[in-house]
Amino acid sequence: MSQDRAIPSPLKANLLVFAAAFAWSSGFPAGDILMGSWDLLTLLVLRLVPGTLILLILWRMIEGEIVTDAATWFAGIIVGGIGFGLGTTLLLYGQKQSSPVTPAVAAAMMPVAGALLEIVLDKRRVSATLAIGLACAVVGGLIAAGVMWGEYEMGLGFLWCIVAICLYAWATRETNRRFSDLSSFSQTVITLVGAAIFVTIVWVFASIAYPEQRQYGSFGNEALLVIFIFSVLSVSISQPCWIAGARGLGVAVASFHLNAVPFYVMAVVVFLGEGSFELSRLFGVLIVAVGVYLAQRPGKDATVLPKIERA
Repeated sequence: MSQDRAIPSPLKANLLVFAAAFAWSSGFPAGDILMGSWDLLTLLVLRLVPGTLILLILWRMIEGEIVTDAATWFAGIIVGGIGFGLGTTLLLYGQKQSSPVTPAVAAAMMPVAGALLEIVLDKRRVSATLAIGLACAVVGGLIAAGVMWGEYEMGLGFLWCIVAICLYAWATRETNRRFSDLSSFSQTVITLVGAAIFVTIVWVFASIAYPEQRQYGSFGNEALLVIFIFSVLSVSISQPCWIAGARGLGVAVASFHLNAVPFYVMAVVVFLGEGSFELSRLFGVLIVAVGVYLAQRPGKDATVLPKIERA
């Protein structure tokens, strides 16, 4: 079996993370439609399980065999379950406890979480260009999300969303560190299996304890198309590209790209003829782009990140 374990070049890594962010953003308009007839927890299962099954099939077709090492599977399920499964659940719960703006505000802080992980765990020294780039990414992300601080109040929902973002950043780092001998596609699948298992278990317990909370939509032709975009198209493209891109850029710089997601969502909605273009959000994305460039520009006090090694 031939697996691509090489770290992608900066250009390829940036393109991969851009593709991940854009594919991920395509799921948000679809999610808005589905939230009108599905409860959030069932919708989360609907998002992760079909996409994971598709990736399992593709994994077998592309790489010829799947990982059979029990220890690797166990570690992947734990990392994926905690980071991507619990993280996504807390993000949705935080949104439910506050407002749709809260996840966008929290997501804008993911570059900070990624940078802190690399500083504390990987002993990365912060260069001046990285610090300026980080500030640009945060400010640009908030502008791209259309956040109006005068109208926004932080609460418990924001705390849950911040915890979710930190878990997502941690899981991304752990995926590339612990499973460095696997291809990016293999890394993606084993951690997504963990996420799918986690949300399914939570859904089963919640269905038993609170059956009245379950709300199911239709499975008509139109609904199936929306579900396909929300689950298979978004997850099956975004997650492999994200893991592969973060492998080349590191979780901090890769996270910068996610701050442009609100703009991509707006672009998709405008393309569908259901929204208006906001120039201020484009300005925010340009600031994020400057941050991405500066963060990858070597500074005088910059250090090279240690090579990813298997734990």
